[in-house]
Amino acid sequence: MKITIFIALYFLLYCTEASAQKAFTEMRDITGLEIAKEMAPGVNLWNTLDASCWWLPVPHGLESEVCWQQPYTTPEMVASIAERGFKTLRIPVTWYNHMGPAPEYLIDEKWMDRVEEVANYAFDNNMYVIINIHHDDLKEDQLGSWLVTTYNKQDTVTDQIEKVWIQIATRFKDYGDYLIFETMNEPREVGSPHEWDSGSAEHRDVVNALNLAAVNAIRSTGGNNSSRFIMVPQVGGNMRAAIEDLVIPNDDPKIIVSVHNYDPYLFTLDDPGTNTWGTNAEKTELKNGIKLLGDHFVKNGRAVVVGEWGAFDKNNLEDRIVYYDEFARACQLNGLTPISWVYSFDRESLKWKYPELEDAILDAFDPNLVLGNLNIENNVGIYPNPASHTVKIKLTSLPSQIELYSVKGQQLLQLDSTKSQFEIDMSGFETGVYMLKMQLGEETTIRKIIVE
Repeated sequence: MKITIFIALYFLLYCTEASAQKAFTEMRDITGLEIAKEMAPGVNLWNTLDASCWWLPVPHGLESEVCWQQPYTTPEMVASIAERGFKTLRIPVTWYNHMGPAPEYLIDEKWMDRVEEVANYAFDNNMYVIINIHHDDLKEDQLGSWLVTTYNKQDTVTDQIEKVWIQIATRFKDYGDYLIFETMNEPREVGSPHEWDSGSAEHRDVVNALNLAAVNAIRSTGGNNSSRFIMVPQVGGNMRAAIEDLVIPNDDPKIIVSVHNYDPYLFTLDDPGTNTWGTNAEKTELKNGIKLLGDHFVKNGRAVVVGEWGAFDKNNLEDRIVYYDEFARACQLNGLTPISWVYSFDRESLKWKYPELEDAILDAFDPNLVLGNLNIENNVGIYPNPASHTVKIKLTSLPSQIELYSVKGQQLLQLDSTKSQFEIDMSGFETGVYMLKMQLGEETTIRKIIVE
């Protein structure tokens, strides 16, 4: 009887038609934690507007968008990402290869137009947009690159970051709070021994100063930029550096902390590295790292966006699914917004190559899939969901009870409580919604399973 009442209440509360989102041109009285929750989850538009190519003259033309082997961005591409369920499109943008020399550092107007055009593709789909300064890091072999975190270059870099952000912010100052600026991407001294180990004291000090200069420049342009949300990183987007040394510019309540997470590197990015992941120790280490961010920032009212994360394909889909499921649920549980860099959308065909990866992310942030105790959701993995054939269930511990119900409350299956991993053949079930009730110890939760 209780399960029937619970499911009935669920449909009353969650299955009504959602109200339309507020227009992207509006500025709302909303906190960082509130907007970060609305932004979750998202993806990056990588290797596109951030691409730069040594064989093209500087400044590049608009053809730079395709020089890293991705097609020109179209409205259909962005609509497909939005329709899949992602709420945010982070648009990495490289500017040095589209700007003139000192002292003005004028950005090519056609390039600014193109950035705005792509951003509008996302706004037209009610998506949040993040625009940043991405691959402008100083590299000796790249003419015009400039952003570096050293004392000897600090004055010059400060001048340029102010002038660049004033131009970007002025162009976008009338856009609403669906637009978020990010001051820098993984700021660091390229080639330094500390490039990827969270930086030296000098690097961290300069990053804080550059964040302050960028935020002040954005705010100085007025309009909606006077209260726009702005993301700021520490050296390399490193989580430890952020926790230990990030200074929030002006203690501004509209500042969101920006971090990246590719832990463990051997599994996520290293080639060949390792293609296996998912032991209890590995899961615990991942979840503890994300919890540290939540405890340090979110619990103290400061929003956090994980602007990049994911694991490259090493012919290891099952392990990647587990990783994505664990990562996304840890972010959801600790109030972080994950924006994946590695995902399976093919922009040529508009198809999702490995939809189970995206299912794992989207399920973690779908309130309609979680009806019970959120405290144990990090211990439950269900994929794919929606499903047409087999549904796999993985629990971190043996269940006290696990049962499948129809939406009318009729018990359909009682699964073996001596196992923590299950496969349910759903091919014989009618299309529709089913409820999986799980009890782990003293905690109970109910998850929705959709059969397509």
